[in-house]
Amino acid sequence: MASPAMGITNNAVTDYKKPYLTDDKMQRFIASMKEEHNPMELIFKQGGQTQNPASMSKRIDEFNGFSRKYGFQDYQDYTAVWGRIMAGQMQMMGEEAFKGMISGAQAELKKPDLAPEMRKVYEDQIASAQKSLDDMNKKDSRSSLNPEDMELVKKYKDQIDAAEKKYNAKP
Repeated sequence: MASPAMGITNNAVTDYKKPYLTDDKMQRFIASMKEEHNPMELIFKQGGQTQNPASMSKRIDEFNGFSRKYGFQDYQDYTAVWGRIMAGQMQMMGEEAFKGMISGAQAELKKPDLAPEMRKVYEDQIASAQKSLDDMNKKDSRSSLNPEDMELVKKYKDQIDAAEKKYNAKP
């Protein structure tokens, strides 16, 4: 459990079944991503270098100050929002992958000269991908973000993607 001084309990940060995001948090987070100098940009960069705990702890005041500038309680609150956004993005990518697998297998099943063994392979692939999709979208699924937070991630997807471009550009 986080200390009271940090303002957030560990449960609120780590329990992705409980809603945490709001329109306000999403808008403030996106605004922070657009700032020229964002000390937390390392969390946005794909393949970015992980900071060692010692160097991170030396910058805690900077991280907290930046987070508070955008209305977050502290950097833990800020990174909790980003963690949920990332979880939602990964879930959306997984859903798209399973839907693509289903679509591809369905297209193969329409071929008139498909061998019976291959028909079985594609039917099994569809069933497996559909089960994975169904499991992922269950409200009590351990591997998915709660529906309320997921709705907000989807709502702000285009704005987040646009803001991320600056971090993904090659220097």
